Amino acid sequence: MGKRYLFVVPRYGEKVGGGAETLVRELAERLAERGDCIEVFATCALDNRTWDNVLPPGATTEGKVRVQRFPVDARNLDVWVPLQIRISEGMLLTTDEQLAWLENGVNSGALYAELKRRATQFDACFFAPYLFGTTFFGSLVEPSRSVLIPCLHDEHYAYVDVIQSMFRLTRGCLFNAVPEMDLARGLYGPLRGGEVGMGFEPFAPDYVRELSPYFDESFPYLLYLGRKETGKNAHLLLDYFIDYKDSLPEDAPEKELKLVIVGGGSFSDLLRPEALTRQDIIDLAHVSERDKHRLVRNAVVLCQPSTNESFSIVLMEAWLLGTPVLVHAGCPVTREHTIQAGGGLYFGDASEFASVLSELLRNSSTGQDKGLRTRLADGGAAYVRSKYDWAEVLRRFEAVVGEIFEEPIEEATLTPGRAPCPHGAE
Repeated sequence: MGKRYLFVVPRYGEKVGGGAETLVRELAERLAERGDCIEVFATCALDNRTWDNVLPPGATTEGKVRVQRFPVDARNLDVWVPLQIRISEGMLLTTDEQLAWLENGVNSGALYAELKRRATQFDACFFAPYLFGTTFFGSLVEPSRSVLIPCLHDEHYAYVDVIQSMFRLTRGCLFNAVPEMDLARGLYGPLRGGEVGMGFEPFAPDYVRELSPYFDESFPYLLYLGRKETGKNAHLLLDYFIDYKDSLPEDAPEKELKLVIVGGGSFSDLLRPEALTRQDIIDLAHVSERDKHRLVRNAVVLCQPSTNESFSIVLMEAWLLGTPVLVHAGCPVTREHTIQAGGGLYFGDASEFASVLSELLRNSSTGQDKGLRTRLADGGAAYVRSKYDWAEVLRRFEAVVGEIFEEPIEEATLTPGRAPCPHGAE
């Protein structure tokens, strides 16, 4: 008989493009397909900036997964925004201020009330990602049954006292990669859990062959897929690319290279509006899944400049589509993937960025060193097929969840005299 599992995420659905949400949705669907009884609690929001309630509350069935959505509570942004800024700048907050920051983040009293009513009906309740009220307050409703899928980064938020308490009070964690697990245990002690990750199905060879170039004009390009945010280092990529191109002689063949950026947000958010005036930078908003694959397949290289990644789905997809990657050396997770896979190169500063990009571009009039690119992409594809095959991921899931629930844990409280949840789930 299958297990009964609950997943709690701030947003859920095919229209939600976040990495943590995609990972949870894929895992939930796979577990449901194999016969487990899977439910999801989420809010009615889709936009991760406004958190407006746009979807109707209530239960639906999406595939074989039962999804129940609850309204996002009203937020006091006059309280939340200054606290968010102070934390992001590394300033210390009192415990009361930390709780006020979470209380005015993304919460749902209706979700917490339903969780309090039904948590014991599930073999385990999984919460993702770590930096949301729905994860913090939700996981503390029934901590002995709560497992975090944290998607943890080495950032100021991870050092907040109440966040550290959440990791220590809950049952355990499912990690996306070993460097993420090492970070968590270095910060919070000997947590139960282990590496699980996300599975991938290889693309059909005929599908990949039919991915024609996205652009009518033929030119080599460096591709970035992701939000146009400083937190993703998109501004750094713009600066490094511009410095590289402007340093080249006018007759250099590398002058043909362009940068294609695909994702939400704007260059104004990056304080780089002048980038739009350049002929060698192409700004695209959201594209269809097939067009995304066309862009990846025909790129010289996919660049992931972010240092805040716990997995990076785009790396795996790029390798399966036959494209190498270029990652930031300051991100332990993407660097480890790239080294283990032999699937790309990495850079630590502008000089290294220019050097490794030149390595990928040189010795070809078209701007593509087919031999090097093929070797790197093939290594990456083999890595994904062996480590992130769904059968292997589900095997790790079973082993890690089994280990997490092997021994009892001691009950504890977050802050004596202070109820951890102001939204109706005390």
